[in-house]
Amino acid sequence: MRILLVDNHVVIRSGLRALLQTYGQFHVCGEANNGHAAIDLAIRKKPDVVVIDIDLPDINGIEATRRIRKERPDAEVLIFSTENNEELIRQALAAGARGYLLKSAPDEQIIQAIETIGKHRSFCSSTISEILFNDLSRQISGIGQRGRLTDRERQTLRLIAAGHRTKGIAQVLGISPKTVSTHRAAAMRKLHLQSTADIVRYAMRENLV
Repeated sequence: MRILLVDNHVVIRSGLRALLQTYGQFHVCGEANNGHAAIDLAIRKKPDVVVIDIDLPDINGIEATRRIRKERPDAEVLIFSTENNEELIRQALAAGARGYLLKSAPDEQIIQAIETIGKHRSFCSSTISEILFNDLSRQISGIGQRGRLTDRERQTLRLIAAGHRTKGIAQVLGISPKTVSTHRAAAMRKLHLQSTADIVRYAMRENLV
């Protein structure tokens, strides 16, 4: 199995290479310390699995993953990162990564992840799986709560998603800025939304904008 290692820290790449060299079925076919080099090597070296960090000095690992998957759809990608942020995990998987593993994972799990992904199967550690499960649970719960939004709450979300600020929304709806904030907080609580970005995604999904 041909492996491409991508990380801007030499010590991480060296540690992974040393680990993989103890297993006869792996061959490290290349190393890169930035996203552009990763894409170039993925095209030229034809790895089976690309192990890549998100935090890279030029284009990040998520965008590099997207381009690698476009140029080499047969190459699988494992995100190997210190980040356990839900939004980054979603973005990485949406970009085409087959798996996501934290750098704190034990050696045995790293090997398991690469072996699994090399067989074109998905892999996520228990920590990442729990994060994804919680995220999915919030989405499902939000689906069940949609009908409970008041008209004002729905209007508030629509205007927020359209780019209006609190004072502008207050003027449009003929209510006070404090009431706008109350409607926003209530809607976000009901739908389990965490940020303005979540509101925009919800509004787009529900055709509010």
